[in-house]
Amino acid sequence: MENSNPSPCVCLHLWDCHIFPVQYGFSVDTRPEPWCLPTTELKYDGPIFDAHTHIGEADGIDRMVKLEDDFSVRAQVGIVHSQDGFLHARETHPDRFIFAKYLSLRDIVQYRVEPIVEEIAKAKDEGYSLAKSWFGPRWRDYAEDYLPDFRIDSPRLEPVFQALEDNDLPLLIHVADPDTYFRLHYQDESKYGTKEDNLAQLEAVLERHPKVRFQIPHFGAQPEIHRLSNLARWFDAFPDIIIDTASSRWMARELSKDVVAAREFMMKYSDRILFGTDLSTNRDEAEYRAKFSALRILWETKVRHEPLPFEDADTKDTGGTFINGLDLPLPVLRKLYWENAIRVYGEPLSCTRS
Repeated sequence: MENSNPSPCVCLHLWDCHIFPVQYGFSVDTRPEPWCLPTTELKYDGPIFDAHTHIGEADGIDRMVKLEDDFSVRAQVGIVHSQDGFLHARETHPDRFIFAKYLSLRDIVQYRVEPIVEEIAKAKDEGYSLAKSWFGPRWRDYAEDYLPDFRIDSPRLEPVFQALEDNDLPLLIHVADPDTYFRLHYQDESKYGTKEDNLAQLEAVLERHPKVRFQIPHFGAQPEIHRLSNLARWFDAFPDIIIDTASSRWMARELSKDVVAAREFMMKYSDRILFGTDLSTNRDEAEYRAKFSALRILWETKVRHEPLPFEDADTKDTGGTFINGLDLPLPVLRKLYWENAIRVYGEPLSCTRS
């Protein structure tokens, strides 16, 4: 909460000295442990809903929850990768998670729709509130026996999207990747396609299924400043889509390039953006603390040209990534961190559990 008293602090538990410049009153030798920013810099002190996390094996669930608790996360979407992890999370943290069922990529990329439709039909009875599908272009490096002409807007996948609509099951759908990936890793357009084509395929699906609630992660795969106008067009054309902010380096790298444009976008579409981190149960603790804190600094402060507190592999050879804070007002932060996700998914306690 905003406070004119400089002595209290909002603790970030960061372990990287680059994040706290001298102008905040902390020198490398005198800053407190755990390191803090004055409350005049971090505005929000309420609960946080992390709308993009990953549930792996059971032995990592409790550690992940404790780590998120340290940052005031009180609810989260958990994308399930392990049945054991799902059962453990549901049993030990029944009021915490909104569970997302991972749809089989192997079946989808071969257009085997029947088992996918069956999965969707059973999802809510099994305790899931939404589904997840992943179409980052590099899926072609992992999947076997996929059809080379595969497209997510193929008519052969219509039964899948229709099943989502019929069962009122939202879909968290990852399509495309950062512009930097296409420049550095996806140069073979015959294999990966262009980013524009990846996005066009998703847009065709959105057009055909306006009744499906789509959560498009990573800022709709379009946090690059030159892509915000296209994302705005999507928001205006498809009133039921939402996005999340997972991937702190992607958000910081791109949105910091034009603070005015990024802030105006966040303000205008503040009802459509959910906070997310991409945390998984196998994530290193120090890495998570740095990434979580980088996001909060991006949204809440006025910092300028602050080095990202961890390495950005996409820019390490070209000067690095720097954070320019958007200084979002408190009402927007309340929506971003909590209110939007609760409106869309409800309190975890109210979810159907079998």
